[in-house]
Amino acid sequence: MAFIRRAALIIGLVCCSQLKAGGSAEDIQSLRDLLQPITSLSAKFTQRITDTEGFQLDSSTGLFEVAQPAKLRWIVVEPLPQQIISDGSTLWVYDPDIEQVIIQPFNQDIAATPAILFSGDLDQLDNAYYVSEDSPGMFTLTPERAGSLFKHMQIEFVNRQPLSIALTDNLEQTTKITFTELQINPVISAYRFVFAIPPMVDVINNLQSRLDKNAN
Repeated sequence: MAFIRRAALIIGLVCCSQLKAGGSAEDIQSLRDLLQPITSLSAKFTQRITDTEGFQLDSSTGLFEVAQPAKLRWIVVEPLPQQIISDGSTLWVYDPDIEQVIIQPFNQDIAATPAILFSGDLDQLDNAYYVSEDSPGMFTLTPERAGSLFKHMQIEFVNRQPLSIALTDNLEQTTKITFTELQINPVISAYRFVFAIPPMVDVINNLQSRLDKNAN
């Protein structure tokens, strides 16, 4: 459950409409120019979590797919299989090792993961972060929101393609996601962003719980 275990950091990329964009107009536009052409993305990933001294705390590998608007697949293959899938309105988290599926709304807090970088909603990105281009293709995004759970995020592009995303939290631990076998704008079937619940697994349906609560 590497992705969910780091949820406090990764889901901490919360975007707020009351925030003001930061950074020079040139740096913001430079990042927009790189992200705007991406409408879908498929890649293998390696995620490594390191401490302040560079010691590796955790690692995982798998497949990442995203398509506009707000559709994503984060498939961890090793060390513990896990699937995180969303069609843009519903999120499924499947852990085969404990035979459990969690279903919940794909709300704004969850939508504000690194996947939002490729969702096409660049205004949300501009409003939430101070953007600086440290070197050609290397951007640092610092949250404008007070009390954020991470200090900054770095995005690296090589040959105008995203190579890695690195997030550093307030404990100076860094989660770095590196992409390989990257495909930009592949045709990805909508069916891949809908999870088919296997038989004989526990289902925690937070989506239904919310509907029942609203009905009452």
